[in-house]
Amino acid sequence: MLWKIRTELADRPGALAELAARCGADDINILHLEVFTSENGAVDELVVSTGVGWTADDLTALVAEAGCSGTTVRPCQAEVLHDAPTRYLRAVLRLIDDPVSVDDELGNLQGFDEYTPAEWARADVLVEIAGRLAERLEAPAGPRPGSGVPELRTATVDDAAAVVAMHDRCSYESRTRRYHVPMPKLTARTARHLSAPAGGVSIVATVGNAVIGMATAAPWEELGSTTMEVAVLVEDGWQGQGLGLRLLRQVVDGARQRGADRIVCMVQPENAAMLRTLERLRMRSRVVRDGDSLMVSVALSDRSLSHAVDRPGVPYRHTRATPSHWSEPTRSAGQPAREHTLAALSALQPLSGSAGAAGSDGADRGGRP
Repeated sequence: MLWKIRTELADRPGALAELAARCGADDINILHLEVFTSENGAVDELVVSTGVGWTADDLTALVAEAGCSGTTVRPCQAEVLHDAPTRYLRAVLRLIDDPVSVDDELGNLQGFDEYTPAEWARADVLVEIAGRLAERLEAPAGPRPGSGVPELRTATVDDAAAVVAMHDRCSYESRTRRYHVPMPKLTARTARHLSAPAGGVSIVATVGNAVIGMATAAPWEELGSTTMEVAVLVEDGWQGQGLGLRLLRQVVDGARQRGADRIVCMVQPENAAMLRTLERLRMRSRVVRDGDSLMVSVALSDRSLSHAVDRPGVPYRHTRATPSHWSEPTRSAGQPAREHTLAALSALQPLSGSAGAAGSDGADRGGRP
């Protein structure tokens, strides 16, 4: 049987030889080895062949005896023995025919939930390729709900199909502003997660059976157990009518009811629509430059803005992007944050009437906090 093992070797000469000798003593054949560098040292990924009866727990214990730590073991197929460049090139060939399958391709290529910096770089390039391919495809003109009075309600997993359909109708620009990355297509799995986030809440705006807008609040544990991240997307045909602000207000109420005392929105500086929508909440806010993005914190209680401005860097790109492979840059370690108020956002970057600007009522035009 074939197994893929990812482990952190002890930081000493001969550690890999010790692991190889331990495998050899139990007639375990190492068929493939790839070494990744990380902030904490070397991470080795091995493909091994074992006899009948070996389990993932057995292999984890064996690797631990060789002085390794942080081990993950999974069964695998013979395809993983192909060299990495060939596997990624074949993935690109498949994306040419089906660019929306990039999520599945990444899952097959990488295989583990925790990515090394090298794998993040590979994933970023593959996502960019998929986005450019998707742009070249002529999307069929689907129905765009445009009449009736939108109704707002709490979303459930039963809304996943309608949420996917809404994303399909949204423009490439609106999706990119929402997710900070090219989003050729929303998968059904991700739509279910967004519709009913663990520990959070999602609000949908509907016309008939169609979802035309969505706001989601989900816990962001790295910033404290009472902080939630909020994101909003409104279908292009409904932007500029105040729907984004209505969604934002209701999802903020939902977050407060679930124990949040602060919400955080990650906003691209050029996303004037989302910044103005946040300002129209008329709530105490703090804006901090974080890499290429703005982190907007909105207070839901008296103590919720007492956190330090020069907080430790939070790896937003590795923990909060949706799907998890896709990412945004974070502020480097030791780089001081800069605090602003929403009223002074024009000093950061002119909020001109370019694509994505809000209407006269300050409504969201599909931006992503």
